[in-house]
Amino acid sequence: MSSKYSGIVELLAYLVKEKVYGPVDRLARATDLETIYMALYEALRYASTEVTKGLVKIPSDEEVKQFLDEVGKRGASLARRVAIEALTAGLPKQTKG
Repeated sequence: MSSKYSGIVELLAYLVKEKVYGPVDRLARATDLETIYMALYEALRYASTEVTKGLVKIPSDEEVKQFLDEVGKRGASLARRVAIEALTAGLPKQTKG
């Protein structure tokens, strides 16, 4: 798991565990910054309803800012890497059934 963006990876891994693939898929396929921003927004928005249940933790404001700044400099490859890390972390947590 990416130590620098572990909060974002954990958030996205939770979505994968819950079989909410949309934001992770959008990050993995992103070709522009707007798509990355919207995917992260959707992930945070979905998680905001789960936070009150104690099921997931929102990454820190600083982590999100650093991620968006770095994506702005490095491009979509960073977003794809985070999406892959989240997928590999979240899939084993899914329950069969």
